[in-house]
Amino acid sequence: MTNGSRCLLCYSFLWSMKSHVFIIVAALCASCGLGQMDVGVHSGSDGIWRGPSYGKHMTGTVYAVGIDYPDGYDWRTDAENGKVRTYLVLFADGIPVLKIPVGPEYETSSDGARHRIRAGCLYTDYTDGNTTVIKRDGLELVRYEGAEDVLCLEVFGSRVHFLTSPVGGSGFRYRVDGALVLDKPEGSPFLHMSECADSVRFFFSQIQKTSAGSEQRYYQVSEGIVRMMDVAADVSNVWDMRMADGRASFVGTLSDGNLILVSGEAVDHMQLRLSQDVVSCGFCDSDRLSVCVRLRYSGDNLMSDVIWLGNGEQKMYRIGQTLSAVYVDDGGCNAVMNPSDGRDGIIFRNSSANLIPQGYRICSKNCMTRRDSVLYVALSASGNGCPVLWRNGELDTLKMNGPLTCLR
Repeated sequence: MTNGSRCLLCYSFLWSMKSHVFIIVAALCASCGLGQMDVGVHSGSDGIWRGPSYGKHMTGTVYAVGIDYPDGYDWRTDAENGKVRTYLVLFADGIPVLKIPVGPEYETSSDGARHRIRAGCLYTDYTDGNTTVIKRDGLELVRYEGAEDVLCLEVFGSRVHFLTSPVGGSGFRYRVDGALVLDKPEGSPFLHMSECADSVRFFFSQIQKTSAGSEQRYYQVSEGIVRMMDVAADVSNVWDMRMADGRASFVGTLSDGNLILVSGEAVDHMQLRLSQDVVSCGFCDSDRLSVCVRLRYSGDNLMSDVIWLGNGEQKMYRIGQTLSAVYVDDGGCNAVMNPSDGRDGIIFRNSSANLIPQGYRICSKNCMTRRDSVLYVALSASGNGCPVLWRNGELDTLKMNGPLTCLR
């Protein structure tokens, strides 16, 4: 009997029993290896496998997305790109609940930048150079003419809002359920969308010609209506802009070179030691307004990160090794520093530092989240081995061959 048949028999027998045994089915399938599951039997004509607990979203569930390659295949070199069966797998609290085939024929990409988890659902975007397709849990949600990359996607109520950029072009577009709401060929969006006072808002910048030449101006979009922001004349550059606690907020550089954080009427002068050059600066993913500043030291060209928490409070990290992910909560800074140049990787959980297990790293800044007092980090193997979910220092192995691309 094959492994696939063994999984099918277990599944068929347990399906008739009470719902409390459904978790056993998922565990048995996982033990067979995701790459060996008989997708043709367990799925419909769309090639999608749905586990017994699929669609049973519960508040507090931690979701992860992984790319599953055939057992034994070296996905890091991916020498047979596009020629091997590949799937996206959605995990709920470590249990596979959804498996979607990847490839041009399925209009689903293995590119981690095209995967997003929202309210327990997996959203993907794909373009073949002529058409853009957005799917939810493997089923088509939006299709329209034109090749676009999705920069930011959020779900508010029953509607999907997203910002895109034309492939090979400039500017951005704002769409709701695929319908074009705003087209700014020369604009540059700040990638934060939020719902405030029953309206969806975001910000963008654009260079405007003036009688003296040109200048950078900043705008807020609310329900598709554009309004110019009033930014003080001594602000020479705005690094990032978003809504925070119902207030328009931005972090910028003053004409004297110092950084400033403005939220509504509140102004916070960021008293950093700026003998170094600011490489980048932006808001952290967080429950509180905070800023991550990347600095370059002119003498040795090394870089480091500083997290500004407001009111003079800041967290500095080691020079020469930058952060790969940051999440700030009421308890302080949570961050991941991937291993590099012979240095160990570190997971910072507020005031504690935890070494990343040897041979593991995160694949994107979207691989960290928090539930109550528990910090979760999705770690992918650098060599052979399954990915693991780091949970306040405990490790849960996810039975698949490939990287984890996002966590929420």
